[in-house]
Amino acid sequence: MTHRITPELRLLMFEHHDYCSSCGYKFKEGDTSHSGYSKNDEPLYVCDDCDHLLEETAVRNVFMPRFYEIPPDKCKLWRYMDFTKFVSMLSMKGLYFARADCFQDIYEGAKGTLKNKSKWDQFYLSFFKELIMNPPDGSEVTYTDEEIESQAEKLLHDLEKGGINGKKRTFINCWHENENESEAMWRLYSSYLENAIAIRTTYKSLYESLGRNPSIKIGRVKYIDYQKNFAGVNDSFWCKRNSFEHEKEVRAIILDMHHLEKGKVIPCDLSQLLEEVFISPNAPNWFGELVNDVIDKYGLSIKVSPSELIQEPFF
Repeated sequence: MTHRITPELRLLMFEHHDYCSSCGYKFKEGDTSHSGYSKNDEPLYVCDDCDHLLEETAVRNVFMPRFYEIPPDKCKLWRYMDFTKFVSMLSMKGLYFARADCFQDIYEGAKGTLKNKSKWDQFYLSFFKELIMNPPDGSEVTYTDEEIESQAEKLLHDLEKGGINGKKRTFINCWHENENESEAMWRLYSSYLENAIAIRTTYKSLYESLGRNPSIKIGRVKYIDYQKNFAGVNDSFWCKRNSFEHEKEVRAIILDMHHLEKGKVIPCDLSQLLEEVFISPNAPNWFGELVNDVIDKYGLSIKVSPSELIQEPFF
């Protein structure tokens, strides 16, 4: 294996993660995926039956499903905000990703409840001891029981430290998945202000507007009962408590080990992202004109619509 991974191959591996790029075979957990290049140096990501197509094998991996679920391409996503944040987005030509430790939810990135931590610790202590006593190359283990215990405890400490530090290097941009406008989201995320707006897009538009960047993961949040379950080591930022299930959240996540600020702006093609803008149901009549004027100022052509919540009923 050459371990030569071009940006094109990396993108192919990311976008075809679940399927062979040649025959369409759907990988199962434990299968081997083969990544590399054809005779014409075209990137390939293939299954066992198609690995003969590779002139050069870059890497082989044991297939594991993603830690998050990707929504359908046409899935509608909404983001509710006040007008100043909307103007900031237009001005910066990008989406703001907040650092995970700045969120109000104290369970952001958590593995479980503190009262259940002993169960978590015991599981991973046993897991680490098993790894230490059974090295993959079959080498003879010469550690004493005390040394094995000490090394396992150190690995557990490092795991916990990594979880805490992970909140400072994980940056998140949140969306609400819904076919329709949500009255609850107006109240929760725009304070039901007169100068609030909601932007609507789709998963595909969001992904492509961010440049089809494999470093940015976009997926659905999974809601769990932390009283009975744990979040996994690799999916803790994809899990939230059941009490937040009404949010129907889809989030974009990017890791940055060096950025020290509380958030970062990721460049975004707003003309591709913004499919429609909706005006707060509490907004005065002139506010829609202001939103249109600002959008025009930034050279964008986006449909601006009044909230459907203000449509009058009949009886």
